Amino acid sequence: MEMRPLTLLVKPAAGMCNMNCAYCFYRCASSGRENRVMTYETADLLIRRISECRPSSLTVMFQGGEPTLAGLEFFRYFVSRVRKSLRVPVSYALQTNGLLIDDGFAAFLSENNFLTGLSLDGDRETNDRNRVDNSGRGVFDRVMASADILRRHNADFNILSVVDEKGVDEIDRSFAFFRQNGFRYIQFIPRIGSGSDSSLSAYGYERFLKKTFDLWYEAYTAGEYISVRHIDNYMGILLGQPPEACSMCGVCGNYFTVEANGDIYPCDFYCDSSYKVGTLYDDKPFEINEKHKAFIDESLIIHKHCSECVYHYLCRGGCRRDRINGFTENRYCAAYTAFFEYAGGRMHSTVRRIQGE
Repeated sequence: MEMRPLTLLVKPAAGMCNMNCAYCFYRCASSGRENRVMTYETADLLIRRISECRPSSLTVMFQGGEPTLAGLEFFRYFVSRVRKSLRVPVSYALQTNGLLIDDGFAAFLSENNFLTGLSLDGDRETNDRNRVDNSGRGVFDRVMASADILRRHNADFNILSVVDEKGVDEIDRSFAFFRQNGFRYIQFIPRIGSGSDSSLSAYGYERFLKKTFDLWYEAYTAGEYISVRHIDNYMGILLGQPPEACSMCGVCGNYFTVEANGDIYPCDFYCDSSYKVGTLYDDKPFEINEKHKAFIDESLIIHKHCSECVYHYLCRGGCRRDRINGFTENRYCAAYTAFFEYAGGRMHSTVRRIQGE
């Protein structure tokens, strides 16, 4: 059997969370379930299933809900068991709201080379508009304190910033805030996907793409490199590299999502019963079965005008969750086209500069 890399998105605390963010899609998706912390028995089974499929490397991304609600001892146990069971390269990542990050947690993340994604939408006004705890209080000060703790322990982290329609108007201020506070690795996450009033409009998404590129390019040409994930991916594509963001690959199927109870789904955004592809109690849970293959195949369906578009090699149809008309078209197609026409010249000139031409 050919050894292949294995990437897992693990939800050790299921949909449990100590915050009540206005834009959270997972609170609704996990409501009505038995949301509880993954037991050590389930963690052992997960690690055994990983070992049985003999991956060439392993990436484990812990998300939620809020994964730190599983407790530091859970993470210590998981990492120690993986270390004893596997002899392949292992990478860890953690996405967190930061409220439970203390010195002990930060030291653990640093010692075990975790890459932490810390959720922070911008300055106090921008962040606390949508990001509040379960008592309705803003969390800005607590997240900034967590960033300081992570830095003190030399724990690698980047910023995850959700941008809504109003946030597009504030993006200059947010970008300046991140620069001033020394945050050099930023993943802007557009509030898109549902097509509801809470989503960015097509025009809002176009403005978001253009403004973030302008801000990135201004800093870059001034000699200051700031990593903005979607721009890094576009530049990587132009340099002949595969995108690392699954939403930019043009096909689903890069990872498995494992819930706290052992249920398995093909994607974090499709964790409902109709998309469940298996459980850890199956014989070979990390092999692509027919249901999982059908999910992947749907992501390859694109309209003829999309496949023939001059920008398809960059856009690749966008994320499946933004597709309409039987997954054949992207609701933000016009935004992508306008952005690539707007920024394409500077993107190509930057690539030539990187290549030393």
